[in-house]
Amino acid sequence: MNRQSWLERGAIRFGPLISLLLLAGLLMPVPAQAEGGLGLSGSFYRQAFEIPQGSSVSAPSIYVVVFNNSDEEFGVRMTTEAPVGVNIILSEDDFTLQPGEQNKVFIEVEVTNDAAPGEYEIGVTAESYKEGVGGIQLVGSAGQSATLVVLGESASVTVRVVSPDGEPVAAVVRLFKVMAGENHEFAYGETGTLEATVSPGSFIAQAYLGGNRLAEESFDVAADEEKTVNLTVATVYFEGFGIVPNYATESGELAFAEVVYTINNLYQIFPQAEVMLRVSHGGTPEEVRLAAFTPLGVGRMSGLSYNYIPAEGWKQGSYSFRLELYCGGELYAATQQQELVAGGTSAATNGSSSAGGGSFNWMIVAGGAAGLALFIVAAVLLRRRG
Repeated sequence: MNRQSWLERGAIRFGPLISLLLLAGLLMPVPAQAEGGLGLSGSFYRQAFEIPQGSSVSAPSIYVVVFNNSDEEFGVRMTTEAPVGVNIILSEDDFTLQPGEQNKVFIEVEVTNDAAPGEYEIGVTAESYKEGVGGIQLVGSAGQSATLVVLGESASVTVRVVSPDGEPVAAVVRLFKVMAGENHEFAYGETGTLEATVSPGSFIAQAYLGGNRLAEESFDVAADEEKTVNLTVATVYFEGFGIVPNYATESGELAFAEVVYTINNLYQIFPQAEVMLRVSHGGTPEEVRLAAFTPLGVGRMSGLSYNYIPAEGWKQGSYSFRLELYCGGELYAATQQQELVAGGTSAATNGSSSAGGGSFNWMIVAGGAAGLALFIVAAVLLRRRG
């Protein structure tokens, strides 16, 4: 009777948790597994295509992955299903997979002018086969489907990537259509200029260099509108900017502030560049030239630093620090402001850690140790009484 009550209480207490865990396991995305060791996964089934007549959608983020989970080699034939006027173009449609091997197949959806407006379901299927004495034998198949909406109205979008001085930049451009709060990639390019015929609605354009997203812009486009978006990218920028206070060992007073930073140049060599430090205290600005480069090469320059001391010495109050990078006299990059509070024998910075010598309050440590000892003694006494 007691055991049954214990089991009933356990079921009441942990039953909802077990149900949630089982539901989470069911909802986890796993590759579709077919007979013969064929598996299929990818992003195609998550797409919601909304394409006007005479346009297409393709991007590296739209694909399926075919797996061979068996212990034998087999061939794979890809087939598609689409309405009249819609073409599904695959990067590969017939290939061989060794045991344990996989292959990613990229997908483009093309809507011709002959396609009738409406909502459709489109699909991609992978079929595995082996060649035997009696001919080709089908081993298994797996597929994914997605939703396609064909529209009769359209708009034109041009995205250009430019530098701060207006020069074209060869960068990766990604164009997303925003539908029901989710981003679905609509177009992709690698030349820095992207032109696409799109369906009316909300979009996001992004620019990438070296895998780093350097610019982004959201916009809306109406039917029959011709929209041009310029993405300005800072191909040179600061990384890891910080202000580190250093104190005098004997007096504990603030001696200097170490300015540490990294410059990352992703795109091109600049014949001349310089880094300027702008410091403000109580409304009084100070400008210091930290470094000059002739030239500024491509790549990451880390470990750059400068020990700053105000021209009139440290005063009590807050100091604001900001770095600016000029290339050929033009401002190319700047940092957010960093704050350092100076006064007495202590200083505090926003987003940086202190380094160097400084005073240490042993009274605080002793008080903390005494409190911990009292806590341990009290705990032992209470346990003995129990």
